[in-house]
Amino acid sequence: MVTLLDLKNAFDEVHHNLIQEVLSYRHIPGHIKFLVRNLYTDFKTSILTQDFNTPFIPIGPGVLQGDCLSPLLLTLCFNTFIQYIRSDEYRQCGFFNKSFINGTLLSLRPIHWFQFADDATVVSGQEYENQLLLNRITLWCQLADIIIRVDKCVTFGMKKVRTKSVQYQPKLIINSQLVPCVSTGSCFKYRGRYFDFQMSNYMHKSELIDMTNATLAQIDRLPLHPKYKILLYSRHLLSKISWQFTVADLSKTWVSENLDNIVALYVRKWLEILVCGTLSNVFPTKAKFGLSLYPRSIKFSQFQTVARNAIKCSPNEDIKNLWKSTSTHTNLQYD
Repeated sequence: MVTLLDLKNAFDEVHHNLIQEVLSYRHIPGHIKFLVRNLYTDFKTSILTQDFNTPFIPIGPGVLQGDCLSPLLLTLCFNTFIQYIRSDEYRQCGFFNKSFINGTLLSLRPIHWFQFADDATVVSGQEYENQLLLNRITLWCQLADIIIRVDKCVTFGMKKVRTKSVQYQPKLIINSQLVPCVSTGSCFKYRGRYFDFQMSNYMHKSELIDMTNATLAQIDRLPLHPKYKILLYSRHLLSKISWQFTVADLSKTWVSENLDNIVALYVRKWLEILVCGTLSNVFPTKAKFGLSLYPRSIKFSQFQTVARNAIKCSPNEDIKNLWKSTSTHTNLQYD
C-alpha cells in the first residue's frame, strides 16, 4: 500500500510560532533563535522591475524562498512528525522485505514513510496500517495549520488473491474525504519515477521516444551548420534525458533498438550519409578524426553505472543491502 500526499503551499503555510517551537525542541542556541525571530518579525518585501517597484508588502506565515535557510527550517518542522512515528508502535506498520544473497538473509528495516521537503509518501503492508499513519499526519497538519490537498493525493494498492498478486483500489480517508486511487493498469509518479503494477516502465519508454523525436525535429529545423546540430544533440538532448536513464529500469538492447535508430536517421541526414554508409567514423573522439558523437546506448550505460555506484557507496546500510540484493542479472555489468 502506497499513498502519496500533497500539502498545499507548504513553504507558504508554515507559521513562525511553529518555527520557534521547533528550534527550541532541537536545542538551537538562543542567539540563533533570536536572529530567526528577527528575520520573520514584521517582514516586508517589494517586487522590483526595470520600470517600477511596488510598495512594501507585509509577509504573514511561511518561510522565505531563494535562500539556504528556508528549506532547512521547513525540514526541521516536518522532522518533528518523522521523529514521532519512528517509535516501535508505528515502525511496525511499515513494509518489511527480506532478501537472500548467497544463502545469507538480508533483513531490511521496515519502511513506512518517505519525506523529501514537503513531499510525503506513506508505505505499509496493510490497508489499516496505512490509514493509521494517515490519521497521524492529519492530526499533525491540523496542529501545524497545514492543509492537505486530498484531491491531489493518490493511493496505490496490491494484494494477494489466492496464488497471485493483483492491483486493487483501497479505501483510505483523509479529513472525511476519500483518497483518489490509481486506476487498474495505470501508474503513479514519485520523484520522477513511474511505478505501475507490472513495473513495465512503459511511461518512461514513451516519454523517451517522444522527447527524442521532438527535440531532434526541433534541432533539425534550425538554420545551423550540421556540426552545430550535432553539438546541440550532444550537449542538450543527452543531458535532458539523463534523469530518465538513471531511474528507469530499461535494457541497453531497448535503448539501442529504439533510440539509437532515431538518432542515426537524423545524423545521416545532417552529414548526408547514405543508408548503405556506416556511422562508425563519427563515434571516435576528435583526436582520432571523429566527431565524439555518443550513441544513446553508451550514455545509458554511463548513467546506470553512476547510479549503481552511488547506491553501492551509500553511507546507509539499508541502501547497501539493497545494492547487494539487486547486484545480479541486469545490474551485473554495471556493478
